[in-house]
Amino acid sequence: MKTQAHKTQLLILAVIFLLSSIVISQSGLFSRLRVDLTENNLFTLNEGTINILKGIDENIHLRLFYSDQATVNIPMLRTYQRRVVDFLEELERYGGGKLKLSIIDPVSFSEEEDQASQYGLQALPVGEGGENVFFGIAGTNALDNVEVIPFLQPDKESFLEYDVAQLIYNLNHPEKRTLGVMSELPLLGGFDPQQGQTQGQIVFEQLKEMYEIVPLELTDTDLNGIDLLLVAHPKTLSDDTLFAIDQYVMGGGRLLLFVDPLAESEEVVADPQNPMAQLQADRSSNLNKLLQAWGVGFDPTKVILDNQQAVSIQSAQGQAIRHLAISSWVKPSLNSEDVVTLDLTSINTAFAGSLTAPEGKLLPLLSTTSESMLANNDAMSLLLNPAGLYQSFVADDQQHVIAARVMGELKTAFPNGLDGQAGNDLLQQTDLGHVVIIADVDMLFDRMWVRAQNFFGRQIYSNFADNGAFINNLIDNMTGSADLIQVRARGTSNRPFDKVLEIKRVSEQKYRETENQLLQQLRETETKLNELQRSKGQDNQLIISREQQQEIAKFKQRKLEVRKNLREVKRNLNKDIEALGTKLKFINIALVPLFITLVVIFLSWRKSKRKERQYVK
Repeated sequence: MKTQAHKTQLLILAVIFLLSSIVISQSGLFSRLRVDLTENNLFTLNEGTINILKGIDENIHLRLFYSDQATVNIPMLRTYQRRVVDFLEELERYGGGKLKLSIIDPVSFSEEEDQASQYGLQALPVGEGGENVFFGIAGTNALDNVEVIPFLQPDKESFLEYDVAQLIYNLNHPEKRTLGVMSELPLLGGFDPQQGQTQGQIVFEQLKEMYEIVPLELTDTDLNGIDLLLVAHPKTLSDDTLFAIDQYVMGGGRLLLFVDPLAESEEVVADPQNPMAQLQADRSSNLNKLLQAWGVGFDPTKVILDNQQAVSIQSAQGQAIRHLAISSWVKPSLNSEDVVTLDLTSINTAFAGSLTAPEGKLLPLLSTTSESMLANNDAMSLLLNPAGLYQSFVADDQQHVIAARVMGELKTAFPNGLDGQAGNDLLQQTDLGHVVIIADVDMLFDRMWVRAQNFFGRQIYSNFADNGAFINNLIDNMTGSADLIQVRARGTSNRPFDKVLEIKRVSEQKYRETENQLLQQLRETETKLNELQRSKGQDNQLIISREQQQEIAKFKQRKLEVRKNLREVKRNLNKDIEALGTKLKFINIALVPLFITLVVIFLSWRKSKRKERQYVK
């Protein structure tokens, strides 16, 4: 009777559990309740991303185009697609009903494929038939503005959140952002009495298509309405202008600063009375009154020399010579964990300087190699005698920072105000500054990264370095919201089998050792045969002696044995991996359920014993 009652209770509990699960899943009561147990919190959105989603004003529609049928034999894309879908669905949950997600399969010769092509998504041809694979995102807003990610590459998973968050932010803020440029250098072009209207540097001509560029005078103090302030080679800024820049940054403004210990691109007017004055002129710039208050050091008298990344130039004598102060920086000098340098290959600089700060204050974007040192910014030796730089070059085994983000809290350089009397409207500090400093201004000029060619009367430009992409990425990143700037690189869902790789490395090492033994034995046997052959006379060179026959037989036998050993090592490699797989299967399939079963049996036995003791009492 008791047994029948227990069965009835279990059945009722099972029905209640089933109904509760259905109600909860359909109602979405706990749709926001989740626990992220992944190593890098892959499924937990960044706070900046959440703020961007909360700030959506108009409805935004994200369309994920994924060729499901065409990727059947591409497991890497199918695995990453699941990761992308999970992430986009998480975004939709936080979108407050203003973010809609659609997943579209653009089958070949379908309207969906035409739609993907119209949005500008990248098609990847696969298979013998050349079937197209689409795996990209097209986003639209209420005004029919379009932003796209042409193709979602699995190797860029760590920047998935940033790319999508930036896409959403751009759709929510479709208006052009304003870039204020303050510089004495001819960056934006202008009017020359001899040449007429001159074109600005290519990087700024490109930026005009996406941003509203506002030229600023060196005396301007009204920075209202500027989304990003770019200051290049500041040499003669007054305290009024410095104060305006300081308060702009303290108020949350974004600053992209270029300083230089020796700006080769600066045009110095020649003095007929003193021909050397042009060469000896001070070409350095700094903003140290502000930088020192912000905890950043920059010595305008020191230039970086790097022996590893130096590029070749043509000397005055027509010879090619590597110039230690002119460099082409490649990975790992470029920070591969920052979105602005992720896809870059090389950045060229000339006579760059070094930035210093307490640990944690600078997040490097561009650094030297350990084969570098600091030298005086002596234009005579740097410009006229590059070969002489090698005579005094001694690497200091340090990596000097050329470009970096300034992190953390920033304090004003004018704590008492401009006139010594702090007013109520004086901003004393900002908890999170948005400042990037680059210790080279020459990198902005065309000759450092782009080559012009005349093509049927038109100027065609081809880049040989990524300076333009670097500046574009920085401005694109810094003109976004403060929340977007906070979104950094994330971990990836890819988890290599470290134990399996370790087994492979050990076994391959053993295989290589055995292979080397075989090669050594081959060489020794061939040497022995050659000696035997040389010891015979000319008349009987074609006659093989018994000793040679025995040696050849030994060689063949030894060769067979070693080849057998090689096969055995390869089999052992697979055996070790298969044994590991069998062990894991046993743990997951048998051991864990067995352990749970034993725990349940033990608890049931303990419960029955308690009831027996209660009945005895």
